[in-house]
Amino acid sequence: MHRTSTLISNLLCVLCVCAPVAAAAQEPYSPLVPRGTVRLGLRGDYFSFSSRYGLGASGSAGLEQLSDAFSGPADAGVFPQLDPFATAVRNAAGEQFAVSLGALDAVMEKATTRVPMSLDVGIFDWLTVGAEVPFVRSDTEFSLTFAADSANADTGFSPGMADPGLVNGFLSGLQNSITAYDAFRASTCTADPTSPGCRDATALVADARIFRSSLATMYGTMFAPVGWSPAGVALQARLTALAEAFQAAGVTGTPGSVPLAAGLLTFEELLGLVMDPAYGIAASHPLENWQSLWALGDIEARVDARLLESGDPEGPSHMFAGAGALVRLPTGQQDDPANFLDIGSGDAQMDVEARAWMNGRWHRVGLWADLRYGVQMTGTTERRAFDPNVTFAPMSSQVQLDWNPGDYQFLELAPWYEMAPTLRLLAGYRYFRKGMDAFAIRTAPPPDTVPPAGAAVTALATADAGLLAVPDPEALVPESGASSSRLMLGLVYNRGDVAVGDGVASRPLEIRAVYRHVVGGGGDVPSARSFEAGFRFFVGLWGG
Repeated sequence: MHRTSTLISNLLCVLCVCAPVAAAAQEPYSPLVPRGTVRLGLRGDYFSFSSRYGLGASGSAGLEQLSDAFSGPADAGVFPQLDPFATAVRNAAGEQFAVSLGALDAVMEKATTRVPMSLDVGIFDWLTVGAEVPFVRSDTEFSLTFAADSANADTGFSPGMADPGLVNGFLSGLQNSITAYDAFRASTCTADPTSPGCRDATALVADARIFRSSLATMYGTMFAPVGWSPAGVALQARLTALAEAFQAAGVTGTPGSVPLAAGLLTFEELLGLVMDPAYGIAASHPLENWQSLWALGDIEARVDARLLESGDPEGPSHMFAGAGALVRLPTGQQDDPANFLDIGSGDAQMDVEARAWMNGRWHRVGLWADLRYGVQMTGTTERRAFDPNVTFAPMSSQVQLDWNPGDYQFLELAPWYEMAPTLRLLAGYRYFRKGMDAFAIRTAPPPDTVPPAGAAVTALATADAGLLAVPDPEALVPESGASSSRLMLGLVYNRGDVAVGDGVASRPLEIRAVYRHVVGGGGDVPSARSFEAGFRFFVGLWGG
């Protein structure tokens, strides 16, 4: 309902604006305007999608819901802080565990409204120059639910987050026991280095050191298993086994229990995990609906020239073809890399585009063809250079990058049919392909401040210690290339000059309404639906 009301409001605004305005009769597609004439255009483009054609973790292309990244287990694929934690638990317990904070379920839809204003001037009948200035507003509808219970969660915050002394005391007591048992091992091996007792004591010391070191690493990740979880039970069982072995050697004072999470995360704590910079993600917008302000998009300047023409414009058949060039200026705004719901208003880097086009009419049937090749100039971008399959990339991966976007190609074929002298039915197919981008770090990443192995958490500010990593721009490359196929259906109303007596009652008017739908793609391509509605009118300045 929100989407429908927005679209109706936009269309009503367009119709209200264009009702008293006159425009010029043209074929459904014409880059040219007559000599000495200015063509002014205003349209509204509404673009929405809830799924995309992307590359999954396996590298294969397929259609996926936008909400998929925010649905399912809240594991390391969502929160990368859980990856070093899971590794530390596996090393400490000696077996693999599927750690998770709980279960997520989300609904997401993104939409963009573009209002381009265009101006084209006919220098000659065969040459037209123009520009387009788009204004863009985007919004994301997002709803998230979180369930943390014994059926789908086994991990909570580390006890060291609230009480560093508890963790430090445990690690210190365990180290004292290991040191005392190592003295027993040394005396045993001194007496007989080849004895089974020496061999077993040496293996036990090595095992205890791995256990203690792995636990220290686990506490440095801000997470810990809850006591009743399989991982928590396994850690406690391993500590008990070590304590019994130490006791048999006369070593006492081993801690009786492993400090574990007091409970599972609440929904508010989960949101804090995403928003609070101390946890290492530092999202700039909460996980709720988001809407941008109106922003300037990438301005376009263009020129088109007619090169060939055959037939009579007023006769049964007419065909003309030409070429053009376009420069797209870096005036838009890129996505905010810290806002996981953002859609930018433009690429904010310059494009140079060449095109060839043809518009033909044979009686009441016509065909428009448009072929373009674009070269995207180098620029800069700020992104989180991290595995794109991870939902919340860490703040430490956000860097300024030198960006060399791939070139792109565009092909459109659109047959049309004259239903009435003023009304034409359009259909069409559009194919778009873009090569892969290249990235290089523009500024050096922050120095690695991960504390040495064995250091326990001593403050909230170090909670993301295990999360810091050198950003990897190569992770952004696979989904930077894209291809898409799109079908189109629409209507164009063209009204020419209407004479009354010796004068002209109205100037030409064009109203256009077009629906487009993506039907296939690869790379990061939205499976989008779009609706375009607009008008164009002409003003004669010179030349009669």
